[in-house]
Amino acid sequence: MDQLIVAFSSFTGIMLITVFILIVIQEAINGFHDAANAIATVIYANALTPMQAVSLATVFNFLGVLIGGTAVAFSLVYLLPQNMVAGINTQGEAAIFAAMIVSAVIWNFGTWWLSIPNSTTHAYIGSIIGAAMADAFVHGQSVAGQINWHQGEKIMIALIVSPIVGFLLGFLLLKVIRATAKDGALFEPVGENKKPTKGIRSVLIAGAAGVSLMHGSNDGQKSIGLMMIVLFGLFPAVYGLDPDRLSERDYASLKETVVNVESIAQKLSDSQLLETTAGLNAHLGGNQHVVGGTDETSVATRREILDLHTSITKTLKNEVIASKLSAAEMQQLQYAHTLMRDFVEHVPFWIILLSAIALGGGTAVGYQRIVTTLGEKMGSSRMNPAQGTAAQISAVISIGLADAGGLPVSTTHVLSSSVIGSVAATPKQTINTHTLARIAMTWVTTLPGTMILSFALGVVFFVAFG
Repeated sequence: MDQLIVAFSSFTGIMLITVFILIVIQEAINGFHDAANAIATVIYANALTPMQAVSLATVFNFLGVLIGGTAVAFSLVYLLPQNMVAGINTQGEAAIFAAMIVSAVIWNFGTWWLSIPNSTTHAYIGSIIGAAMADAFVHGQSVAGQINWHQGEKIMIALIVSPIVGFLLGFLLLKVIRATAKDGALFEPVGENKKPTKGIRSVLIAGAAGVSLMHGSNDGQKSIGLMMIVLFGLFPAVYGLDPDRLSERDYASLKETVVNVESIAQKLSDSQLLETTAGLNAHLGGNQHVVGGTDETSVATRREILDLHTSITKTLKNEVIASKLSAAEMQQLQYAHTLMRDFVEHVPFWIILLSAIALGGGTAVGYQRIVTTLGEKMGSSRMNPAQGTAAQISAVISIGLADAGGLPVSTTHVLSSSVIGSVAATPKQTINTHTLARIAMTWVTTLPGTMILSFALGVVFFVAFG
């Protein structure tokens, strides 16, 4: 390791290590909030004891993180300024990144303390956008130009659509259950000292396991990408590029792909694509990065790959430019886009394991507040098994669709909306407008609130420490 690696004893190193710990704490708070949603139904139906439900959530959260991949994790990462995604190795970048994580922790812990189901996803996204704005501001750049709007558009659509889908599915599924189920016990709150029938209990437990699995596969990834950003800064030669892709064969394939993209860029006269491609092509042609290379070459190669990935994204999105390409050339660009991403999105297993443990630990410590809100305060009476089943199935479908698209959604929003939909479909039961108003207020304020908080703290931290 050479001098570019961030020394643990330096301010930047200390800041990044502190931030890493804060991300783990934030993931535990995510467990307080979001993982608790998955077990509210089985607890209020007496299908499982609280500790049994927590154990179930912990296991399936872990499995969800394990099978979920990294698409959601890096969809959030790409909202950050490119200089941070390449690897944080300056005091100013570390200070702004720290402010971003502090903002998310403050917001999530505050809403948990007030027993309000809040979206960790919204808190992360708002904090990331605020950090990007702060980074641009302190460097005298265009604030609007620093935000990855292409990535932001996809994420915002998913955040807006997913709770609507959850509400509609919850409403429709409850109607279907009422029309087809013959067991009247499904539609009555379970007494405190009674257990539901074996069939109902099995359905509720399976639903809780499914929601926990989906939660891990989506929400569990969100801290993973941010932890990787810290590792890129601390150990660029180890974590900056996927070591499995640095074999001679794969490296040769990367070189060949970049040459092909450069030829396409020349045909299109696409100046930005041509510039980034030529730079990476010259870098790779000179064998400046080799297997087990130095920190300096790893950082440089990673930055150039990220720049080319961004340029290809913009070219593919530009319909006028893309229309000039043949089917074979379009396929080459799409392959190059995927290859660039794969080289820089490596996540070691121990990070996935750490995320899963933090989620499960947070659920065990702080589940009571949010469980009580969902189980007792969404409707005019306690949640019944039919409502819990409808909400769980709705959440699994909604989050599963988001996973398929590699998009982050809010487990809290989806499940809360599904519960509200099931309450709306229940005769003689009304939605608790007071609780709904509190949740809606948090939903509406989280994005702008965390953006403002992260921006303000980012500027303050940069001035104080950067």
